[in-house]
Amino acid sequence: MTPDAPEVRFVTEPAALEALLEAMAQAHYLPLDTEFVRERTYYPRLALLQIATDDSTVWLVDPTSGIDLSTFWHALVTTDVPVILHAGDQDLDLILSAAGELPRDVFDTQIAAELLGIGGQMSYAALVEALLGVALDKAEKRSDWLARPLSPQQIDYAVQDVAQLHALYPLLREQLAERDRLDWMAEESRHQLDPQRFAPDDEQRWKKVRGVQTLNRAGLAALRELAAWRERRARELDRPRRWVWGDQAMLDLAHAIVREKSPATAASIEERLVRSKAPLGKTPEARHDMAAAIATALSGNTEDWPRQPRPPAMPPEQRELVKSWQSQLAGMAAETGVTASRLATSAELKQHLANPDRPSRLTRGWRAALLAPILQAQD
Repeated sequence: MTPDAPEVRFVTEPAALEALLEAMAQAHYLPLDTEFVRERTYYPRLALLQIATDDSTVWLVDPTSGIDLSTFWHALVTTDVPVILHAGDQDLDLILSAAGELPRDVFDTQIAAELLGIGGQMSYAALVEALLGVALDKAEKRSDWLARPLSPQQIDYAVQDVAQLHALYPLLREQLAERDRLDWMAEESRHQLDPQRFAPDDEQRWKKVRGVQTLNRAGLAALRELAAWRERRARELDRPRRWVWGDQAMLDLAHAIVREKSPATAASIEERLVRSKAPLGKTPEARHDMAAAIATALSGNTEDWPRQPRPPAMPPEQRELVKSWQSQLAGMAAETGVTASRLATSAELKQHLANPDRPSRLTRGWRAALLAPILQAQD
């Protein structure tokens, strides 16, 4: 493909979609990019889908046209050729929602760049300029992608994004092969395609509530139930969380519940829910169930109550050990040409220090042999 002047085809009707599916079936790899909007919804609204094929064509698939894309999603998740993305977790989450499963193989150019030491979480525009010498105009990134017709500037932005992705893949793959790191890339891709990474964990949403640090552990137990309900309700309504229930309102309610002079009961909590005008208070059954869930949490084993997201401060000797590991990782990054954050994150190092016998990404796969001399010498 000549990324500066590909043929552009719009997919807004069945005949064009059939032509795209035929081109996909012949392709050796499939660069993919998406434009979506989620300001007013829980789930991202797909506004445009760009895909490049071997015949020097960029296809702009318009989901707002009403075309049935079920055959496209099926083809995308059943193809045996790699789907090429950049920082593709959001794209994969969208694909999983639309298709019900993930592609069989992906190649994320951001991860590939990190394995080659080109940059740590480098932006797409920076990577394109570094490897291809092309400066991408990102002015349209935040434009209204649901508006129709698309402007010439939006179309050019969308086409160039996926065209340059088509050019990046063989270059990065060749460099990985030269350094005998294709197996490393395959391992990273398998991890990226773990569906559990995209599974919603409603019971952990309380950690994202602003002001959570002001609550004691009993308050956190109450907030956990409130935030989990909000998550489920937002998903059900397909509305932003803040539209269902604001952070501060939930926080105030959690504070009020645990400040009661007498131990909170399901009845007292239900009364509190009514007085607070919580959204679930409009539904007697939901209000009753929520009150019972909070009362059960507060009357249970206190060891099951949540703890603040920030872990307790590490002893000085442990902090020094983590610093030593990070220093050695920086040296290893320079030696191997793999970015330090791709070798191991600070959180992973701390988790290993806390549970050295627990299997993790640091002790399995391609990292194991590299990191063992550092980690085992000081366990």
